[in-house]
Amino acid sequence: MKKGVVIGIVAGIIAVNFLTFGMLGAYLTKAKAASAPVREHNAKVEVVNDSINAMAGGNSVTYKSTTMANAGATADYDYGYGDQEYVADAPMDAGPGVSVSNDVNVDPAKGRLLIRTVSMSAETLNIDQVKADVENQIRELGGYIENSSMSGTGKNHDLRTIYYTIRIPADKLDSLITTVGNSCTVLSSSENTTDVTLEYVDTKSRLDSLRVEYEQLMELLGNAKDLDNILILQNRLTEVRYQIESAESRIRVLENQVQYGTLNLQIREVLEETEIEEPHVVTYGERVGEQFKDMWEGTVEFFQNFLLGLIAAIPFLVFCGIVTVIVIVIVFTARKKRRKREAAALAEAKAEAARRAAQSEKKDVKKEGSKEDQE
Repeated sequence: MKKGVVIGIVAGIIAVNFLTFGMLGAYLTKAKAASAPVREHNAKVEVVNDSINAMAGGNSVTYKSTTMANAGATADYDYGYGDQEYVADAPMDAGPGVSVSNDVNVDPAKGRLLIRTVSMSAETLNIDQVKADVENQIRELGGYIENSSMSGTGKNHDLRTIYYTIRIPADKLDSLITTVGNSCTVLSSSENTTDVTLEYVDTKSRLDSLRVEYEQLMELLGNAKDLDNILILQNRLTEVRYQIESAESRIRVLENQVQYGTLNLQIREVLEETEIEEPHVVTYGERVGEQFKDMWEGTVEFFQNFLLGLIAAIPFLVFCGIVTVIVIVIVFTARKKRRKREAAALAEAKAEAARRAAQSEKKDVKKEGSKEDQE
């Protein structure tokens, strides 16, 4: 290859590299210049976040904001509240021990906050009269029926059953239970008590802290001039307001459950009421008689079960008997044949011994004759 061609190729490669690095540097410079407003915006967001975290008592809160393509653009969404509306709608604390919703005293300092739930099952001959008595008593005591249902028609022996879920002032719940017990026959009753004192106190404390934070955020919102800061503060205000409403709602629920006990009542119509036996003290003689009675009943039951088992086992016993007979016949037949073989073998052995004895005797006689002849 000629020297001029090699120099041209090297020069072309160097030119291409310079052009590539130049374009990359221009792109990086442009990107850095374009990201400067974004970094400035993020720095402002960090400052506002630090201010909010300082007001929240050191709790770390971070909010992300959307980068705006145009710094002069206005927000295209609305939270539904203006500055004055936040102030006007902010719920005021009625003070410790006072309900936010109905001004009913619920003070943990005066005692435990307990939720009572009673479940009862009863029966009656006159379900219409009992239904009227119970519902009248509920109205007189200031309670209400949260849920009720009835099954059955009451005709052609289609007996009716009523199910109630009753909310009654907690201090009058026992009166309603007494009314039910006097109107019909109570078959079963159970009660459950839940202590919500700690939850109530914690929720009230959290609500107070949220309201303080809300007021401080309103002050910051009133002094804010930058659009980004305003949006961040409005976002945080919306979140705090939601938490305040949630805490207030939970407090109202707890207060209602504490002030109003719950009675789950089932009333069943019957043709004959169940007789409730009075408690009886068992004497020693009755205990001895009961023990002998149990022993006799146990013995009779044992023999009855034994007889039933024996009857049930008859087919198996018959099968076992047949198998046993067959085995015995086979065993006796084999034994008889063995004895015959042994007798035949014994007779043959005796005959052989006699034959040998006779042969031996003949030999002795011959020997004696030969000896006599020699003499």
